[in-house]
Amino acid sequence: MNRVLSYDKFKLQKSKYWWICTLIAIAMNTIGIIVLKNGMKYLGGSKSLPFDAYRSITSPVTFLLAIIICLFVGTDFKTGTIKNIASKGIHRHEIVLSKLIWSYILSFIFITLSVLAGIVSIILLTNTSIKGKEFAELIKLTAISFVAVCAFSSLFNLISFTFKSSGISMAISIIFIMLSEIVISLLEVLLKIKNLKIYFPNFISTITVSGASSKIVTTFIISMIVWTVVCSGLTILIFKKQEIK
Repeated sequence: MNRVLSYDKFKLQKSKYWWICTLIAIAMNTIGIIVLKNGMKYLGGSKSLPFDAYRSITSPVTFLLAIIICLFVGTDFKTGTIKNIASKGIHRHEIVLSKLIWSYILSFIFITLSVLAGIVSIILLTNTSIKGKEFAELIKLTAISFVAVCAFSSLFNLISFTFKSSGISMAISIIFIMLSEIVISLLEVLLKIKNLKIYFPNFISTITVSGASSKIVTTFIISMIVWTVVCSGLTILIFKKQEIK
């Protein structure tokens, strides 16, 4: 296990794609604050931003995370690295677990730096003073976002190990992000089920932007843990049955 963890660490240290995607997420949060500031100024409102306006900095840019995870896993299939690692006696579940562990670490770095950039932008670019209560709420929302991105990461790993191609995996992952909310809304109408969306990772955008009751947030967190465990387990099972080329 330590060998494959060390390999993945070395690979990430040499890779640039995850830093590039993280920097893009940071830039998007910074630009978002500038747009909010100018919008408030144009409308003749206060120069300081209300909490409801900037709480969205804790919302993850999931399509960038999908690119990171799919490249992280898919490139090893393309180069034959996974086949080489497996031939050295490393168990397949260890290969998957290493990818998952590093995916969660990347997710933590991704969401943390993105939120920090947003906070710094608020402090430096606006006249907004973040109060202790508001800062605590930002930390809480960031923690919930991390749970959600872990679920997303597990799903993206499942897709990547299933299709073994960075391009195909990215396409499927991004399509899921774009269309899942529409599909869920249709299912809610057709099946007459209320709040079905709270059981899916995409609901994090609603929590971070608009907020939700503590009961709904608790249900969402539990659902994300289930997503993480189920997707991780399925990834291990699928990879064990696959022929590595």
